[in-house]
Amino acid sequence: MLLPEVCIRHPIFASILSIMAVLLGLIAFQKLDIQYFPEHSVHTASVSASIPGASADFMSANVADKLIAAVGGLDKVETMTTNCNIGHCSLSIKFDDATTDIEYTNLMNKLRSGVEGIADFPSSMVNKPTVTDDISAGGSSSSNILTFVNNGGMTKQQMYDYIVQQLVPQFKHIQGVGAVWGPYGGSHRAIRVWLNPEQMKELKINTQQVVDVLASYNTSFTSGSIVGKTRNFSLNPVTQVQSVDDVKKLVVKIENNKIIRISDIANVVIGEQSLNPSVLSIDGKSAMSLQIRPLRNANPVVVSKKIVKEIERMKERLPDSIKMDLVYNQADFIEESINEGFSALIEAVILVSLVVLVFLGSLRAASVPIITIPVCVIGVCAVMSYLGFSINVLTILAIILAIGLVVDDAIVVVENCYRHIEKGENPFDAAVNGCKEIVFPVISMTLTLAAVYFPIGLMSGLTVDLFKQFSFTLASAVIISGMVALTLSPMMSAYLLKPTTASTRWFKFVNQRLQSVTEQYVKILEHWIGHKNRMLGIGFGLVLIAGFAYWQLPKILLPKEDSGFIQVVSKSPTGVGRSYHLEHIHEINKLTDGEKSVQTNLSFIEGRPTNFVLLKPWQERDETIDEVITSLINKAKKTVSAYNVSFGIYRADDLNISSNVVLEITSLRRGKEKLSESATKVKKLLEDYPGLTNVSNSLIRDQLRYDLSIDSNAISLSGVNYGDVTNALSVFLGSVKAADLHADDGQTYSILVQVNQKDLGDFNVLNKLYVTSASGQSVPLSQFVSIKEATAESSIKTFKGLDSAQISASILPGYSTSEIKNYLDNNLPEQLTGSQDFAYNGMIKDLMDSQQGTQSLFLLALVFIYLILAAQFESFVDPLIILLTVPLCLVGALLTLYLFGQSLNIYSQIGLLTLVGLVTKHGILLVEFANKEQLKGYKPIDAALMSAKSRLRPILMTSLTMILSAIPLAMADGPGSLGLANIGLVLVGGLVAGTFFSLFVVPAAYVAMAELKQRDVLASLRGRS
Repeated sequence: MLLPEVCIRHPIFASILSIMAVLLGLIAFQKLDIQYFPEHSVHTASVSASIPGASADFMSANVADKLIAAVGGLDKVETMTTNCNIGHCSLSIKFDDATTDIEYTNLMNKLRSGVEGIADFPSSMVNKPTVTDDISAGGSSSSNILTFVNNGGMTKQQMYDYIVQQLVPQFKHIQGVGAVWGPYGGSHRAIRVWLNPEQMKELKINTQQVVDVLASYNTSFTSGSIVGKTRNFSLNPVTQVQSVDDVKKLVVKIENNKIIRISDIANVVIGEQSLNPSVLSIDGKSAMSLQIRPLRNANPVVVSKKIVKEIERMKERLPDSIKMDLVYNQADFIEESINEGFSALIEAVILVSLVVLVFLGSLRAASVPIITIPVCVIGVCAVMSYLGFSINVLTILAIILAIGLVVDDAIVVVENCYRHIEKGENPFDAAVNGCKEIVFPVISMTLTLAAVYFPIGLMSGLTVDLFKQFSFTLASAVIISGMVALTLSPMMSAYLLKPTTASTRWFKFVNQRLQSVTEQYVKILEHWIGHKNRMLGIGFGLVLIAGFAYWQLPKILLPKEDSGFIQVVSKSPTGVGRSYHLEHIHEINKLTDGEKSVQTNLSFIEGRPTNFVLLKPWQERDETIDEVITSLINKAKKTVSAYNVSFGIYRADDLNISSNVVLEITSLRRGKEKLSESATKVKKLLEDYPGLTNVSNSLIRDQLRYDLSIDSNAISLSGVNYGDVTNALSVFLGSVKAADLHADDGQTYSILVQVNQKDLGDFNVLNKLYVTSASGQSVPLSQFVSIKEATAESSIKTFKGLDSAQISASILPGYSTSEIKNYLDNNLPEQLTGSQDFAYNGMIKDLMDSQQGTQSLFLLALVFIYLILAAQFESFVDPLIILLTVPLCLVGALLTLYLFGQSLNIYSQIGLLTLVGLVTKHGILLVEFANKEQLKGYKPIDAALMSAKSRLRPILMTSLTMILSAIPLAMADGPGSLGLANIGLVLVGGLVAGTFFSLFVVPAAYVAMAELKQRDVLASLRGRS
């Protein structure tokens, strides 16, 4: 006794199975997190080192080269880059996608050991290099941006201290918060010791004496305890240096009974730690900001709600002088995108239910497939929870598509039961006999769709991580629907379907129309099946058209969704000062004047100027983010002077993928002259392309600097210690941290020693700076140090251990990644010499990795489907006939994308892969029933015609339900809608074309391969006998 018959004879058992699935799903739904995209883990590591004031050349030769040598033996390294600039060097490593968590932990241990084992770093490196893994790097890229405006009553420094001391700790203690960055727009306090070189010369004090004194009085130590006969007493050392006044009173030396204190040779004040603190303004008003990020695995929507609640609580206790606002909440975009998906879900349920009702003609009959929808949609939540999935754009997308799929199997059951009722059988017997006939097709269709996604579990990478939650959710829903079709649907058909249903007026009307369509279809098929070679030729021609559409389609990784957040980056000439940046940031601010869609303009200067333009909510503006960007670009061309400005959409997908074109030009030979020449040519090549802007070249000598030439012979002849000279230069001009002061207010301040600000800006400063010789004479540094104007690279990079020039550019709206790649493939190699090579990085590399992963998935999916079908049909020919539907559906999908001006991206690739499983269902129905007719003795052509005639109705019904479930996606509009519309168009176009052509090509192919098929069937029969 087959499972359907068991359930028909035991209706309560069949009902309980579905009720349990719904209950488990409801419980699991409450535990599912909400995210925008599934989590994508990229194992990375970074090493950073600092030497204040050191040139990029110095950092490269003395730090970067040593780091590269120390980590060169690491396995699983996909890319390794270094970047050295003034005072700083960083090494970044990206491990390949196949790296497991255990392997990553071992690799990080090796990396730390390698870095710690470097013994010959420059002595001027005070702190050892810092190794950071992708866990300690901070939270996810989902963020909340808070701004604070000073309404008066507080100084800027007081507001900064209040934020750091009072607000930041409260935000950090919110459950789920991973990192709090900032405050931006200010700087930590520090105790500044501004040295007076004239006084130091007169009193014969050198810089090392000052640093030693400051360090010695601020050393933390323990003083043990006193052990008495009856009691023990712990000793707590209390330093005498706890304030600025205490620092001033420190004794540097005593000479001739004269006490020389710090205050005699320096001005000691509390100031800002940075000489160029970051500057931030919001809509032109001076402000500060915090960026709060949730933990990587936390639910960003839940964490955001906690942050908003905490903000409201804080506002009640804020001083009147501070105004706090949440100007950007990324969770809003995530929620809006998820809501857009749920809206499409509801629309799909309504449309599919109406189609089922129209075709089946009665509520009793329609309730059988319709009840499948809540059972599968809710039940799949239990599977999602078990697999650790979340509610995100892709899992909702899978559930939407599942709505059209899960009713398919139930429709096949109901339709076949109807056929038996029409023959005169009672509903109970019709259900038993009808379900026996469709057990095999239902299992075949279910397993085929699941087989499409099976290879995903064996692969890794960004594409696979995104595909996995979508595909496994969809496959799970389909498997549940297959189980429902073999349990609940037969039972409901036996007890709900009535012979009178077929006699209703509406049913007769629908049945007559379908009968008329079927007769016309069979007549056309009879004509064309006699010209099977012509039919197959048409099919081949359609495949060629699909190939043309594929090559013509622009290819990108992901569409840039309207996040409502525009990032404007300004590249100013190298070496310009803060006043230049402030002047030109005002020009950028003016760009948003008159833009009706702009809500807030937040400008920020730390290094290069950056603006964050926040748009009004989606429902309050008529313009898309691309239209706003185009308007800003046109204004910038007319008004912004001497600036290279790029406009980009802030990505809200938390995938940490690049938004720029990045090229790494490397050379096997040492020396940068030839490499620099080639890099200049490549930069010109990118500038000539109309779709690229903001092109930059890392290997350019645009950093104006002054080289200090130290005459060691003159130093020796003067009786001066060489170390005193270098120490004086470092302290006077470089700002040395002498110690940390633990103040009586509970705060810790760095004590920074440097020449006074007046002399710091004087090019003749070396004439004012002195060192003491062995004889006690003060000797000016200018006697053995000369200054010469020079230029150098502002940054020095390596890529995979080789000298590198990095060329980067931003893509303008309307241009695709694939178009730019093709342009570079055709023109870039001729710009390089024989010893040079190039590698794509950034968005082009991301696209290449994605395409490679998708192609592998597609091929493996076809192989797995073929093997499963071959096993099910006991034939090697039948699967080939069924798989002919695949290229036919691709024709419609790719042409639809081309006609609607869409791109080929991860969403459309997901749609194409899904189509493979969907349209093969048609072929399975046609071939399975044709085989049965052929085994009864009918000729192949008659069997094909009878199968096409009997299967037309369920094929049309199932196709229409799938198409209508995808239409709300194709018509989506709002946050996150670009991806939904893209996959919707793929599915609608692919299903329409795949259904239409498969109804003609599959029967024609069945007949064309009749001889092979006949032998295959006979061989199968012999195998069974």
